[in-house]
Amino acid sequence: MKTWGITAALVMAASVLTGAGSPATASEFGVLGIGVTVVRDTGLYAAPGLSTPRVGTAWGGDATTAYCRKPDSNNKLMTLSANRPGRNGVQWANTAGYIWPGDLDGVPESLLTCTEFPALRVSVDTGLYSAPGLSTPRTGTVWAQQRLFGVCKTVDSNNRRMVLGVAESGRAGVQLANTAGYVWDQDIIELTSDLAWC
Repeated sequence: MKTWGITAALVMAASVLTGAGSPATASEFGVLGIGVTVVRDTGLYAAPGLSTPRVGTAWGGDATTAYCRKPDSNNKLMTLSANRPGRNGVQWANTAGYIWPGDLDGVPESLLTCTEFPALRVSVDTGLYSAPGLSTPRTGTVWAQQRLFGVCKTVDSNNRRMVLGVAESGRAGVQLANTAGYVWDQDIIELTSDLAWC
């Protein structure tokens, strides 16, 4: 088993142990990530920080999955999350972005940092998308040979595998470091079959 697989398993086990002393139920945890509830309407941001481009909204009461954490430039913790339900005609289901943890109920300290996931590379300049699918809004770019930390995999409505990832590097004046989004698996050099399902 690869090191990141063991790490993800330990994080999920630690999350269960740091709860209220009772085991997690299936509704609380996905294969990867921790189920949390949005306490008030809040923005989903492309990169860590409330001044980065907004890619969507997580509405109060929505089920959301928290995957990992990353501090912004002011050392304020942000959580990479996916807003599960979306809104018909407004926002795609599973739109991902960074959320301030104060707007979420129950984010544990045990979440991995977003750069602790497997480092992947892309073969060509490719898009980061806000939700699973090449027709969803773009959040940024992963440039050829740039490192992308692969958080988890999913499929879009056309059954294409997409990887939720964090682009390590930004580009001065173009894109912030640690911009997150979904990348088409076809553009990733390494095999992604061992990534956990989102």
